[in-house]
Amino acid sequence: MAPTLLDLIGQYPILTTIASYVSTLDLYSLGLSCRKFHAYILSSPEVFNVLRRDCLCDGRGLLQRQKWDYNAAKYKWSRTSRSLWGDEEIEVKLFAVKCDEADALPCLKCGINICEECRACPRTPPANKTRRPHLNRSHTVDNIMCLCDACDDKLEEQLKGKFLNELCDCDRYRRWICFKCEKQEYEEAVEYRKKHTVLETDDYQRYIQDCDSTKWMVDHQFNVLFYCICGAFVPEEARPRCTWCKRKHRPEEEWGDEWREMEKIPFDEEGCYPIFDPYATSYVTLAYNGPIYQVPSGSNKA
Repeated sequence: MAPTLLDLIGQYPILTTIASYVSTLDLYSLGLSCRKFHAYILSSPEVFNVLRRDCLCDGRGLLQRQKWDYNAAKYKWSRTSRSLWGDEEIEVKLFAVKCDEADALPCLKCGINICEECRACPRTPPANKTRRPHLNRSHTVDNIMCLCDACDDKLEEQLKGKFLNELCDCDRYRRWICFKCEKQEYEEAVEYRKKHTVLETDDYQRYIQDCDSTKWMVDHQFNVLFYCICGAFVPEEARPRCTWCKRKHRPEEEWGDEWREMEKIPFDEEGCYPIFDPYATSYVTLAYNGPIYQVPSGSNKA
């Protein structure tokens, strides 16, 4: 009698082989398909974490890049014109059209394997942002949180041993993170800004009342007050933390030096993307040989 799928999954070496040919979500769905499959795949979190290390990328990130939404695009207004802030990625329609499912690494947040084409990162230099989450050309307070001494010490204890570097070293271009987790990070930063900060121009009376009691920072042209997530005031000497990794940033007086250090690193340091040169005579040949490049039959064109 031929073995059933249940018999095969019951053998751990075969189960690990099956896991290496499916995505993490497919493996999870397989574990939910029946009670016995659940016992072998999902009953132990440790076993599932080991199995999903070899899973394939599911291609959802590349699909999201290919389905660029024109209606959701941001526009930059001026007195005389309106220009698009950001544009559709051309490479995902021409040569980067396939997910590299086998060459995947785990997302730093959720642990689901994603490939280079599916991870969330800028493929072109952003107009306003830099490599670092808290530094930008408009000098606004982004991706920053400040805590009181008690909450700061508690968070520092929770982070102990989780990172190689004590201070934040998040790099917008190098981070290996999926689109879902990146969106969650953005929403968390927006939520903190909404609930635990007060901009000078939004509530001037409260600003005047608390500006001498809690930490404040310059946000573009105005000041912004910071409150701890517990509701307490934040001491002025408190070190700002990154909302992405929750680690401390360098002291604020060193941010200028940090900016200059980041500016010295070229965007194309890994040579993955061709850089536009208006004086160039030739460019890299795209991996596309469709009808647009074919000479019509019977034509005298060489």
